[in-house]
This record gives sequence, C-alpha cells and structure tokens, in this order.
Amino acid sequence: MATDEWRHCTDWLVRCNILPDEHKATQPDASAFDLAQALRDGVLICHLLNNLSPNSVDVKDFSQRPQLSQFLCLKNIRIFLQTCQSVFGLSTADLFDPFDLFEVKDFRKVLTTLSKLSKTPLARRKSSGFKAPSSRSCDHEYYNSLEDLANGFPPEQTAHRPSRRFNPDDEEDIYGNLPDLALRHDLDDNEEIYDHVYQEDDDEIYEDLCTRRHRRESSVSELPPPVTKRDYCVKELHDTEKNYVDALRMVQQHFIKPLKDIISSADREVIFAHIEKLLEIHKKFQSELQEACISGNPKIGDVFVKYKKSLLVYGNYCSDMPKAQERLEDVIKKNDQIRCQIEVCEKKANEGKFKLRDLLHVPMQRVLKYHLLLRELIKQSGKQADDKDTLEMGLEAMMDLSLYVNEVKRDNETLQLINEIQNSIGDLQMYLPKTPANTTLKDYGRLQKDGELKVKNHTDNKIRIRYIFLFDKVMLMCKARMVDRLFSGESYSFKEAIILAVYKVHDQQPANRETQRRGEKWNSSFIMAKKDGSNAFSFFAKTEDMKAKWIDAIRLALENASPPQGINYVMHTFEEPTECTVCGKLLRGVFFQGYKCTDPGSDISVHKECIGKPPNAGNSRGQVRALCDYNGNPNPGAGRPPLCFRKDDVIKLLNNDAQWWKIRRKPSYLDVKIKPKNENGTPCIVSPPRPHSPANNISYVNMDSDGTSSHLKGYKWFVGPMDRDTANRRLTNMPNGTFLIRVSENPGRKGELSLSIRYDNQVRHIRVEKNTEGLFYLADTKFFSSLPELVEFYQDNSLADSFPGVDTTLKFPFKSQAGGGANSRILGYAEAVYDYAATATSQLSLCRGDKVAILSKTGSDKGWWKGEHCVTGKNGYFPLAYVREMDDD
Repeated sequence: MATDEWRHCTDWLVRCNILPDEHKATQPDASAFDLAQALRDGVLICHLLNNLSPNSVDVKDFSQRPQLSQFLCLKNIRIFLQTCQSVFGLSTADLFDPFDLFEVKDFRKVLTTLSKLSKTPLARRKSSGFKAPSSRSCDHEYYNSLEDLANGFPPEQTAHRPSRRFNPDDEEDIYGNLPDLALRHDLDDNEEIYDHVYQEDDDEIYEDLCTRRHRRESSVSELPPPVTKRDYCVKELHDTEKNYVDALRMVQQHFIKPLKDIISSADREVIFAHIEKLLEIHKKFQSELQEACISGNPKIGDVFVKYKKSLLVYGNYCSDMPKAQERLEDVIKKNDQIRCQIEVCEKKANEGKFKLRDLLHVPMQRVLKYHLLLRELIKQSGKQADDKDTLEMGLEAMMDLSLYVNEVKRDNETLQLINEIQNSIGDLQMYLPKTPANTTLKDYGRLQKDGELKVKNHTDNKIRIRYIFLFDKVMLMCKARMVDRLFSGESYSFKEAIILAVYKVHDQQPANRETQRRGEKWNSSFIMAKKDGSNAFSFFAKTEDMKAKWIDAIRLALENASPPQGINYVMHTFEEPTECTVCGKLLRGVFFQGYKCTDPGSDISVHKECIGKPPNAGNSRGQVRALCDYNGNPNPGAGRPPLCFRKDDVIKLLNNDAQWWKIRRKPSYLDVKIKPKNENGTPCIVSPPRPHSPANNISYVNMDSDGTSSHLKGYKWFVGPMDRDTANRRLTNMPNGTFLIRVSENPGRKGELSLSIRYDNQVRHIRVEKNTEGLFYLADTKFFSSLPELVEFYQDNSLADSFPGVDTTLKFPFKSQAGGGANSRILGYAEAVYDYAATATSQLSLCRGDKVAILSKTGSDKGWWKGEHCVTGKNGYFPLAYVREMDDD
C-alpha cells in the first residue's frame, strides 16, 4: 500500500503536466525519495495549484527558482498550504507541516495532503480533461478506467479492485529512512523540470503573434521564396521581426491611444513603460534587417552589432515589467470602467484572445530569441559562408545582451528576496555594525546561503542554534521565532553580524571519528576567526557535506567581496549599463554588477574574471619575457609555424594553456614549460627544454613500477586494469575524442599501459611505452616525464603527428562521460572562449580553452547551460555567451 501511494502521486503529477514522463520518479527502479526530492523546494506544488485552478497562486508571490535557500523553500511550501485551504477548501487537519516536506520528516502526511487535494472539486474538474496516461501508467493495475484518471489518487475502491491490507512494516521501509536521506542529499537542481511547467501561456502568445503568424503569412513575405536551409533561417528571422513590430504597433494603436483619456498619465507611464520607445527602435531595426536580408548590404550580423546599444533598453523594460503588471491589476480592481474599457480594447486588438497583462511579456521573449535565431542561421550557413565572421559578431553581441537582460531579471528577484529577509528581521536596522545612513541589506551583496547552524561564540563558549544568512560581505546570525508554523512561518531576531572581510574561515576535523561514522548530527564544525585574533566563532553543521557547502559558500563570498587577484578592486554598483574595460562585454545585473579600480584617476570597470588583466586585452593572456634565444627547435608540429625570438624579447600571448603558447604578432607558437603560478597569478617560464627531455620543473606523479599508481585514480582518464574488449564496449557509444588510459589485461601486454580513443566512430588502441630512462611516449619522437604530462600534451596537439591515421586530440576523459547516469546524459561539448569567474556556488568557473560536457540546454533562453567541467568533474551552470559549442565530430 505504501508503495502504491507515492507511485499514485507520481502518476497524478505526470497527468497534471507537473512532472515530465521521463522523470526519475517514474522509473521502475525509482524510490519514494526521488519524488520527495522533486517537491522539497515547493516550486512544483505551487505550479500544481495553478494548473488545477489558474492564477490561484500569483507567480510573483512564490520563488520560482529558490536556488536551495531554506528561507525561500519554506516560503513556497507555506504559500502552497495557504492556497490549499483558502482556494481548494482543505481543512487545517488535512495539511502537512512545512518541515514534513522540506526535511521529509513525514512524507506520508505530504502524500495524504496531495491525495485530498486531488479529490477536491477544482482538481477533479481539471483532471477530467486530461488525455489518457502513457503506456507506462496504464500498466498499473489501479488504472482501470478513464474515470479513475479524473478522480485523483489513490483511486476509490471498487468491486473489481479489492483493497490491500496495510502493512506498517512496508511504511517504515519506504518512508522511515527519508529524513536521513534528506540530510545526506541536498535539494535537487530541478531547472529542467521547472522549464517543463514554466510560462506555457506566455510561449503560446509569442508563438501566435510572431511565429505562427509568420508561417500563415509567408506567402506575402518581402523575401524571395526560400530554397536552402539558410534561406529558411533568414526568412524566419526577417518575418518574425516584422510580426514583432506589428505586435508592438498593436499595443500602441489598440491600448495606449484609446486608453489615453481613461487611465491617468501616471498609471499609463508605469503600465506602458518603454513600449513606444521599443516600437521606434524596432521600426528602424526591422527596416535595416530587411535590407540586409534582401540585398546583403549591410550584412545581417552588422545590423545586430549596430543596434546592441539601443537594445539595452530591454534591461529597463525587464526591471519595470513587474511594476507595470501590478499597476495594471491595481487599476482594474479599483475601477470597473477601466476594466471594461481594457476588455473592449482586448477584443478589438486580438478578438480577446490575449489579455493586456500577457501581451506585456512579449518584448521580453523576443529579445531573448535573437541569439537562438542567429545561432541556427550560422549553423545552416556553413563554415565557408561569406558573412560567417559578421554573423558570429552579431551572435556574440546578442548573447551578451541576452545574458545582461536575464541577469537584470535575476537581480530584481534577488533584491525582492533581500527585502523580504530584511523585513523578517524586525530589529536589524538598529543592530547592524557601523554603516552609513540609509544602508540596507542589499548593500552587503547577494545572498549566498542560508539555513540553521549551531554556533559557539568563543567569548562565552555557549552553543546556540542560529539561523544564518550569508551575504557577500556579511554573515547575519539570527534567532528564529515561530509566528505560525503552518502559514506565517518564522520571524527572526538579530543576534550578531560577522563582517567577512575581517575574518578567516578554517575547516575543523571531527574530534571523534567514531561519532562521525555513526552519522551523529551537529558533529561537523568549522571556525570563523577574526584576523586580529580578538574573537572567533565555531559553527556546527548536521553533516560533513553540509559543512563543506557552507565553507565553499563563505570562501566564495570572501572572494567576491575581496578578489585575491586585485586588492585595489572593489565590488561596485553601476547606475547605467557599463561595458567591461578589458573584454568589452556588458557588466551584468542591476547591483554589484562588477568591480571598479580604486587607483587614483582610474576609470577601469571589470568583471570578476577580468580583474588584473590589461585594459582592452581582448583575448590576450598577458605578456612574458624570453629567458633565452629560440630558433624553432623543437618544432611545434601539426603544421604550426614556430616563433623565433631573442633573449629578453617581450611576447604577448593569445593562449598559454598548453605546452605550446600561441602569440599575437603572427600565428606562431612558443615552446615553454610552466612552473607553479606566482602569487599574482602569472605563470613563470623557463628556457625551452631540450628535445625529448623531461620537464624537471613540473611535479607530476610518475607511474609505479607495476603501472597501477594510486595517484592516477583521481584523473578522469585513468581506469586502471581493463582489457581491450571492455574498452571497446565502454567507448562505443561515446562521442569522438573520448579517451582513456588503461592497464592492459590482455595476455601479450598484461600490466602495460594502453591509450584507447574513439575516433571516426571507431575505437583505436595505442601503446603507451616507457623507455629505460623512465620517460613515457607514444612514438619515439616525443618523450614525457610523466603520464599526466603526456596526456596534457596530446590534449592540445593532434595524435596525427605520430599516428597519421588518428587526426584528433585527446578531447574528453572517459570518466567525465560515463559517470553521469541516464539523467545527466551528455548533449554535446563546449569550449570556453573567455574566462569566467563563478559568483555563486551553483556556477562553474572557466578558463579559456576549458572543455565542458553539456548536460542541459533548457536555460538557453536565459543565457545559461548546465554542464560538467571535463577536468574538475564539477557540475554547474555557465553562461553560453562565454563558450562555443564544439562540432559533433
């Protein structure tokens, strides 16, 4: 019975379009915890209520991306519970406690609430319209009629379906260990599921106004009939832009002008903010784009580059849109005459198909489509297209604009969250440390993490439970006070603040490893100590994993506020859209978008990742001074011309990620060896090494005599003992360029090393040899002092120099492809073309040249992809404007 309960619920949520059919909770080997993990942050259950009864929960009232914040997750859950009672008529006795879901303390109670919700009149009315379930759902014996599908879960007992006897032991087995699992597993990242349920109505409006209309009216397009795939892309870009201008004109003609004497000037300026300015911009933009599409002069990419600055108005539009919608709702509620007149306008504009509130979303959707349309146009144009370079510049401009607009939206949500936190701490203002007048919490940066910890102040050695809010510049310690456990939640009483800049964080190993093995709570500690030694705090987390996440968040906050690569740079809020002095890209968001140099007379403004780089460096990686003459020996190979130079020559670098460095002056290469980096982050170089000599200055780990060094187990390309047939099977379905190094199990070479790589849809095997001097090599033209050094070299240099039939580099370590499981299948690969420094623990930091396995593209319209770093193995989000997708081969 207990097994049926959560599976009933899963199927019901799939039928309600809340969970996708392929979600892990639907799989045969799924557990109840898989379902609990999907629901714990409260996002999906709030969307569920809106699916059952549209607009029962205002989307602005709950956090649609709580980013693992306990404060936001509990807020979402409580909004769900309030709506269940106020709109769906559930009694207080029917409702679970918020912590029953967030900490999975009583998941059976959660299922009971959802079951009762599914049987309310509103839910039954909605469910009755759903299509029959998938074949997977129909396999369950408890779905015997379509009537069952409309009656919620579990189905009512009928004569043909005898009831099952409840076994308490089953319940304990299935639900009893869920709180422990919740402790050991952080909240799932549900971004892909969220996109499954987000803004379907908004997409429908955009599709109807811009895309379907373009298809319906294709016969009257100004462009000639398309022939090639590129022609179709150009036509879609042109026609959808024309239709978008018509949509803006429709808002002006059917709403702004007719309502001029109905709605006050102040209200009109808020509701229709920027619409007429957008119309003027896009009429000119569409005219030039049409000329580019028809004649090729100007080029399409150049038009987008030209208008990037004008389109920055979308940042303001994004910031002001929530206020516009709130003001619209307010005037409609307060004035029946205005409401009736707006309804008349809606009928005239589009036969009442779309509400004015919905139409205000269309500009946001349009601006986020440009980079997607250009990306597809580049793909269909081919590598030899005459305008490939300008299209790529246009794409880069629109990706930068898209990321900027999305971060403006995200920052506005962040500011709303910070305001809610500040309002929940009633006595915060008077207790904040010495700060200027009118200081608010937003002046301390973004929220990095929040949650409960035990805290010991070393001045009195008392241990207290505190709710922690960690911002970039400050850690607030508060005492939670329960107002209403079910609905209102907690308020907070401020107790202490740690200004992070004057503290250091230290990890602390458990004093008693036996209690750690037993999994006792609150046994994982770290210390925040004041740099002058005057005070310290010990913090205790429930698990080692939770402690590690807190330490990571604190270190990232310290790095954000006081970047180690530039002590003369400070976080800064720019009032106007500002471009980075170094890379030329926009500084993102609406507050603390970047860093400003504090040197006298300096006007340098940069991203975090650009701190310390010379202004206008573009793709330059800095400069080095030659320590000796170099005449081109050894040669870089692979057809790359060497750069000859004299001692003390200064050379500007384009790429210093490999043994061969690419320089700016001409397409030449310099052979170097990299020592550990200096304190300022710049690499040291030494004289070019003798041909075939080991690099003595690099402390790589050599293989042990038996070829099974335990030190190599941490590398994602080393798999240990593996025979040839197993390597073939493991690599067969991997992308070309995936490789591994194994200790051969085949009788003729047992114990020796082999490189296996998938190339040209086949698996190739190459011997890794070792000479009498202990040097590793694939061919006797290049020798290496260690196996990692060999791999690093061939990650940047083609194997074709030694093996003409294998023209590829070592692209993707095997373990980075094989460890993700079915739910993190790899969609492709990307290479970083710019450095990127993470500002949140959910993001990936990238250096130019880094490779990332793409795990999800569902955030494309928001400017972010999810991936796994091919070297570090870390999963997270990265801005797609900073990478290029690699070819399928």
